[in-house]
Amino acid sequence: MKALLLLFLLLTSGFCRAQQQQQLMDPLPVDATTRLITYSAVVPTPGVLQATLLARGKAWANHVGLTTKPPVFVNELGTDVMIVAGSQNINPKYDASPQMLYFVARIALREGRYQYHFDEYTLVVPSTTGPSYVTAESVFIGQPIPKASGNSAMTRLRKAFDEATGQAAVLLQTMLTTSLTGGTGSLAEW
Repeated sequence: MKALLLLFLLLTSGFCRAQQQQQLMDPLPVDATTRLITYSAVVPTPGVLQATLLARGKAWANHVGLTTKPPVFVNELGTDVMIVAGSQNINPKYDASPQMLYFVARIALREGRYQYHFDEYTLVVPSTTGPSYVTAESVFIGQPIPKASGNSAMTRLRKAFDEATGQAAVLLQTMLTTSLTGGTGSLAEW
């Protein structure tokens, strides 16, 4: 009887811990070397020429890039590399104080695939003396992981950050996999 009770307690405590873990948001991906929040992936684009990817990448850079920091384009051993300082609006529905997210994107383009690497995230927080710039690492690293279903200021900020970083990556993927001359051929369609 005692063994049965002990087994029941162990199972329910394990279930409660698992349920508690599910309620937390996923940890942010932090690069082990740079200690920066980093999102990266290799995306296949079968049959798409490298020159086409570069043209699409330039259109994306013109769309998200900062006018004060023009994109850098280099060719390294047959790979076109773009380095873009870009921005993404933060959705106001989360009632988070940051209004804009800045990032640096490095995109390596080869025939049939590309690799993106987003990091150096900076949040723009309004203040009485003008905008204040805060690195995402200083806001999120070292803080407890917020609950996914909570409504705390940290949860709302983290949801806004996750949505903005996701939108930046989706926009890149959409523009690199969509023909420049789709529809009417106008870049304004993007």
